[in-house]
Amino acid sequence: MTQKRSLLLVIGYGFTATLSIFYGLVEKQSLFVTFVCFHLLVCFCIPVLHAWWEGSLRKSWLLAWGKFEGKGTIRGLAFGVLLLIGGTAGIWLLLQAGGRAVQIRGVLEAWGLADRWIWWFSLYLTVVNSLLEELFWRGFVLQRLARSLARSVAVLLTSFFYSLYHLVVSTVLFGYQWGCFITLLIFAVGGVWGWMKERFPSVYPTWISHMLADLGLVIPVIWWIY
Repeated sequence: MTQKRSLLLVIGYGFTATLSIFYGLVEKQSLFVTFVCFHLLVCFCIPVLHAWWEGSLRKSWLLAWGKFEGKGTIRGLAFGVLLLIGGTAGIWLLLQAGGRAVQIRGVLEAWGLADRWIWWFSLYLTVVNSLLEELFWRGFVLQRLARSLARSVAVLLTSFFYSLYHLVVSTVLFGYQWGCFITLLIFAVGGVWGWMKERFPSVYPTWISHMLADLGLVIPVIWWIY
């Protein structure tokens, strides 16, 4: 009964992540509110409180973080470079549509991203966001789902929840059709990171890969939108 309850809680956390993004970006239209709700309350507080409830806070933290792995880090770096190039090129192609860059800038400014914050935003999104997402999705959600489900099912379910809130962001910025396509790509990438987490349990391979992927999203914002 306790294991089923924990499984349902983790699934609930997956939906909570999307609700926090929806609340911050769609309802409040604020990046600050979004970061507080998603990064602080969901990515940080939920794993800490859940592990404390389980009585395994230190063990859970060590499992999520792990030890540095050279081979895994090289794999993560290589995959991250591919994502960096692909993400930058893909957004550049999307921005070729007339007026799209101006439209996206208008949305980002409505969310509170002024010119003076662009470099801090880029640094935060690349380093902090990637770390918190990896610790939450691959270091917390995936590991707990894998206790009750087959590893492949746990990876797919984690990737689903991970990509779900990206549907909100990509749809607002690029429209419904492109938003769905981008979300499918993110689902696939999340599946690869889930596989990497199984092969290389530490956070470093997926974190480095995730940082480079986010950098591929930040570069177009700096160069072509702002």
